[in-house]
Amino acid sequence: MSKQIQNPNFERHFQNYENLITAKGFKGTDTTYTTPVKEFLIWLESIGISSIKDVTSPNLVKYFEYLIERPNQKRAGILAGNTVKMHLLTLSMFLDNLLMLGELQKGFSIPRFSASDKNPREVLTIDEIRLLYQYSENPLEEAFLSVGYGCGLRRSELQDLNLSDVQLSTGMLVVRSGKGSKRREVPMSDLVLTAVKRYVIEYRPQFLGKEPEAAFFINPSGKRISGENLNKMLRKIIARTSNESLMDKEITLHCLRHSIAHHLMERNAGLDFIRGFLGHSYINTAYIYAKKNKQSKKLIQQVT
Repeated sequence: MSKQIQNPNFERHFQNYENLITAKGFKGTDTTYTTPVKEFLIWLESIGISSIKDVTSPNLVKYFEYLIERPNQKRAGILAGNTVKMHLLTLSMFLDNLLMLGELQKGFSIPRFSASDKNPREVLTIDEIRLLYQYSENPLEEAFLSVGYGCGLRRSELQDLNLSDVQLSTGMLVVRSGKGSKRREVPMSDLVLTAVKRYVIEYRPQFLGKEPEAAFFINPSGKRISGENLNKMLRKIIARTSNESLMDKEITLHCLRHSIAHHLMERNAGLDFIRGFLGHSYINTAYIYAKKNKQSKKLIQQVT
């Protein structure tokens, strides 16, 4: 990196950290543990932050976005996942040193993620999503697609969804106990809300028995539909399309969730918004969507 730190206080923080690395004798090249911190401090200067005490957790999310989009300076493409992971690791060490020296009383949250390059689940295109809606046969299937894709719910969250969780008056859907038993509220778009209202008002009541049923998605017997049967419903819709490309994909309920994440990223939604929308604890899983989106953009540029 050719640029240098200009802020005297940032330079002092960096020197203190560099002394720590030297004293600890960390293995690696001379700059393995220092260059990422230097780049971070220069980046802070570029966005107008002049005091380490002014750094916030949202700033770190923005920096994470910067890292996964930054061109690799040694080869073509963007930074590898392990390189991004190393940058964040060194920032954690830098933060610990600031806290130890009393430069900070309270730390900022540094994103965590897995640098695994495992293949993500299949992602449907917008046209394929529209095709699924086109071949839905009833309001149940339309509502199921709308909540699974439009709200990005997990299979367990779809299965456990109750009627009281879907607030038609406010347009919000409540996930009472997502992954890690975390509660979140998901906004329903106008299209999702229209499909959900039609299901709740016109379709669902005809299957209700004498006893109240809490479940949102119910079968003809008036009982909660299991996650496996929701998956079967999705496969039936796919089969109706007779679309070979769609049928060749290994589509599951979770693919709907991955698809909305991918489409949100294409529309330049921030990673922090996507994390909250999907109920992720950390940024790591959003990294998969960001990386996949960057690769698809590169391919489009090559083709055009």
